[in-house]
Amino acid sequence: MYLTIDFGNTASKYALFSEGGILRFHGVFTDVESLLQWEGMQGQALAACIFSTVRKDIPWLTGLDCAVHLFSSIMKLPVTMGYHTPETLGADRLAGVLGAQCLMQQRGRVGASLVIDAGTCITYDWLDEGGCYQGGSISPGLHMRYLALHQQTGKLPLVSHEAFSGQVGKSTHESILCGVQQGIAGESHRQIALFLEKHPEGQVFITGGDGLFLAEQQKTEIFVEPMLVHYGLMHALQHHEKAQ
Repeated sequence: MYLTIDFGNTASKYALFSEGGILRFHGVFTDVESLLQWEGMQGQALAACIFSTVRKDIPWLTGLDCAVHLFSSIMKLPVTMGYHTPETLGADRLAGVLGAQCLMQQRGRVGASLVIDAGTCITYDWLDEGGCYQGGSISPGLHMRYLALHQQTGKLPLVSHEAFSGQVGKSTHESILCGVQQGIAGESHRQIALFLEKHPEGQVFITGGDGLFLAEQQKTEIFVEPMLVHYGLMHALQHHEKAQ
C-alpha cells in the first residue's frame, strides 16, 4: 500500500493506493497514530508515503515504518516546468496537474489539461500537450470572497454560502450571494474559454472543497474528481521510484 497525504489550508486528507495505483481508501487525516489504528489499516504494510503541504510549517510524520517523501517541484516528475519560479509553486497546484495527467493516461488519452481547484483559493493550472506545466492563475475562493466583503467594509454582513439562481439580488444578503457567485462563474467561464481556444481537444478537471458548486456553473464538458491531488501525488511517487 502507498499512503498520500494532502495538508491543505483548512483540512488534511489521506488516501491509500495499491501498488498498481488503484485508490483503495481515503478520508480525513488527523494524525499518524489514529491512521495506523484504523481497522482498514490492519494487516496493511506501507511501501512508502508521499505528502504535500501548503502550510509554512512542514508536519512531522513520525511513526510510519516506510520511506516518507515531501512532494515538491525538485522531485523527478513526469512533467517539465515552464513556470519561472517553481520554488514558489504551491504543491497542491502541481499535484493537481499531475493527477490530471495520470487520469488521462489511464483512459488512454494524450493532450492538454486545465485543472481548477476550488478550495480556500481558486487556482487554474495549465498542462500542455507535451506535458509541460505552463502556469496558471490564483484568485480568492468562494468563502474568502464572502469574508472579505464583511471584513473590508463597515456595514456588509458576513454571508454563509447558499445557492443563488437569480440574476439580481433583491436584498443586501442576496446581492452578496449574487455578486460572489456570478463573479466566480464568470471568471471560470473566461478561464475555460481561454484554455479551449488554445487547446480545443483539452480536458477540464475540477477538484477542491467547492468543486461541485463550481462544476454546476459550467456549460462545457468537465471532469470532477475530488481526489485529483492524491492521484497526482501517487503518480509522482511512482515516477520518482522508477527514476531512482
